[in-house]
Amino acid sequence: MRISVNWLKEFVDPQLTPEAIGDALTMAGFEVEDIEDRRSWADGVVVGKVTDRRPHPDADKLSICTVEIGADEPSTIVCGASNVRADISVAVATVGTYLPQVDLKIKSRKVRGVASAGMICSLSELGLAKDSAGIHIFEQPSLELGQDVRPLLGLDDTVLDLSSTANRADALSMVGIAREVAAITGAKLTLPIQELAVPTSAQSQVAIALSDPKACPIYIGTILERVTIVP
Repeated sequence: MRISVNWLKEFVDPQLTPEAIGDALTMAGFEVEDIEDRRSWADGVVVGKVTDRRPHPDADKLSICTVEIGADEPSTIVCGASNVRADISVAVATVGTYLPQVDLKIKSRKVRGVASAGMICSLSELGLAKDSAGIHIFEQPSLELGQDVRPLLGLDDTVLDLSSTANRADALSMVGIAREVAAITGAKLTLPIQELAVPTSAQSQVAIALSDPKACPIYIGTILERVTIVP
């Protein structure tokens, strides 16, 4: 089971590092097999804005982009994505950035004779997708040039990959692990449970018949109405 530490801390915050939380869970019988530090996947990747895009003179599928990243001077980046265009916000790996998911160190280099300083990234290059049709375009309004992309992409997180024994089905959920962490560390547990108003009378009536009262002496149900399924 994969546990987001950021999500876990919404329910219980023991004020421990992800590694310490993993050690505590392992000692309690929930073996943490891997700790995935997603913060390293996009260290050095910032928000940029493509202000100009023109075709590469020596390559049909390449574009020469002028990209503002909050520095004194805009960056010139050669990009091969078909969906790159002017006036979009993108994720830019600056010079010196290492992208571990594709094992690539970003350097200033010439691409078909044109100097390129940085790389406009797709989600696959940041480890968030197996394949990408093109670069990632941010849809959020009012982004700050040069800001860290990790909070925008959920990469400011650490994921614990843990296993549970067959007799601990109660721990196969975020709430179950949060209960366990609270019990281990003594930290306060805050569950996402709201008090629901109890209806005084049912709007709909459903007839229930028990054909074998000895086998099933009681049947309890709740009528749910006006339910809308949303993300």
